[in-house]
Amino acid sequence: MRDIIIYDILIPALNRLYHTDYDNIRFGVSERNVCARLAHHIENIMRSYDSKNNKSLFRKYFADVEYNRMGDGEKKQFENNLHRPQYMVSDLLIQSRGRERNYLAVEMKRKGCSTDAERNKDRQRIASLVSSRKKDTENSCVHDTLIGAFIVYSPKDVTIELYENENGEGVMTGELYFSYCRENRELLQQ
Repeated sequence: MRDIIIYDILIPALNRLYHTDYDNIRFGVSERNVCARLAHHIENIMRSYDSKNNKSLFRKYFADVEYNRMGDGEKKQFENNLHRPQYMVSDLLIQSRGRERNYLAVEMKRKGCSTDAERNKDRQRIASLVSSRKKDTENSCVHDTLIGAFIVYSPKDVTIELYENENGEGVMTGELYFSYCRENRELLQQ
């Protein structure tokens, strides 16, 4: 499932984003717009994937931007660095809108438009979302998200830091780098 999310959903959606919505990126349109456009492409690719492969992996899942509720309307929380619940709003989630496991949590930043502290806070949130729930915690924080992605984008390139669960902890497990080819209007993996 991990490879499907990364290579069949996320990367093709980023390619569509750069092919279709490149001017939004080039002109510095707000991060929320870029996230919303990426979510649009992700959800279309998810539906197409299920249809093409005669599967229902994504039937109950949605690509949501700035979503902050659980299935019962309760506010979503993540576990901060002090292991305390903190209300959260993720830039983009592939989620069921219920209590089922999230497939993907994305935080996006435009290159050069955020501080180290802001980027580190986003990385911390992603690491928390992919980590396992600690046995001694009784909070309703979101855990066990399959994959976290911290995406830094610009008109020239995209970097994706991947976060996954290793031994119960959310850790960065890899990095993907793409450059934008204006001639073909696509991302090329480096």
